[in-house]
Amino acid sequence: MADRPRQRPVRRADGRRGPLKGGEDSYRVIALALFALCLLLLLWVAGHVHPDFATAASPAQSAPGASGTAAASTSGTVRTTEADLAGRFEQFVNNDVHAHALEDLTYIERHYSIPESALIAPKPDPARFGETSDPAVVQAVVESAAALLGDQTLAWNPDIAFMPGSTIKYYCDDTILAIAWKEALGNSAVSFGEIKVADGSQIRRYIANNSYGSDVQLYASDMARDVNAVIALNGDFYAFRKIGITVHARQLYRNAGKTLDTCFVTAGGDLIFSHRGELDSDESVRRFIEENDVIFSLSFGPILVENGELKSAESYGSYPIGEINNIYSRSGIGQLGKLHYLIATLGEQGPYNTRAQLYTFASYMAAKGCESAYALDGGQTATMIFNGTTFNRVDWDSERTMSDIVYFATAKDSGEGATP
Repeated sequence: MADRPRQRPVRRADGRRGPLKGGEDSYRVIALALFALCLLLLLWVAGHVHPDFATAASPAQSAPGASGTAAASTSGTVRTTEADLAGRFEQFVNNDVHAHALEDLTYIERHYSIPESALIAPKPDPARFGETSDPAVVQAVVESAAALLGDQTLAWNPDIAFMPGSTIKYYCDDTILAIAWKEALGNSAVSFGEIKVADGSQIRRYIANNSYGSDVQLYASDMARDVNAVIALNGDFYAFRKIGITVHARQLYRNAGKTLDTCFVTAGGDLIFSHRGELDSDESVRRFIEENDVIFSLSFGPILVENGELKSAESYGSYPIGEINNIYSRSGIGQLGKLHYLIATLGEQGPYNTRAQLYTFASYMAAKGCESAYALDGGQTATMIFNGTTFNRVDWDSERTMSDIVYFATAKDSGEGATP
């Protein structure tokens, strides 16, 4: 019998000689494949992505007949930062490479976020929107969002005395749960929107024409559709007045906060306040922005709830805007917990034909459990948008054009993953 060819010893990963076991060989193949794929991705990014390229087309570019510039840069160009590129690459590797390659071996939780410089949010899945008059249907949706909610509980519950004849709207995916409903409180129609998101990048601000200081004003519903908002609320209408502290895309544009409280929104999705006159110089505002990782501000007010305590009507003092002591339609935003928010409007609808003073509106937000809450522009500006259409009854049944909205978005693109 002929001698068998002598088998050369295999160099093992641990330095010893000897044959590799089947399991070790499989892991080694996977590791080499992942390394090669990551290397190819890095080469592609280096060759194809320039730091000056926009990360997403602006609504102005995508809407027929629209024009405008991006607000994130005074030159009109949205710049993709190195942090954006690194974050997006890390997110892609975690969600699309690791999770798929190792799905049979172990569970890796996916994380989704929206690039800070993106002008358009990911498109929500139309099939995940719903409308019903049956609270049990919504409760089932809430239970399906257990992983997103964690140990937090909702202000919404099936036992609420919903406004007769009204319906409940909802949207839910892995990154956002949004519910909108109406209640008749004090003979006023109060619309609530409760939102829980997975990442701070999902609370966003959009200014008309994508350009700070533009004289263009748009309907809130049009702006919400343009940026793929799941749910949105009117902003502070910054272009209507020249007072307050305005921060947009981390840049200080206006510092006239001696008479107004300011609500700042951080990269982590927290609402934090400064009291009127507290930040008295450009340097102090810029330091506040940097120290608190502020993305944008809302400049209207006053503060309604702070540290879980309802502010007294006397604390408003002679607040210069908002018609605080008049019977008026109202709008506000609050935070219930980490990445958990409540937005609200108050006005007239059907037989519920009484508007309210600001303190009454504030008490309704506090009763829902807000840890913090802040007043936004009211009157005909008070507008809540769900899935691109108005949810509350706007004064005189007619939307008015405005300069900005605050909105909440999914971080998944129609179930296909995060934005590229």
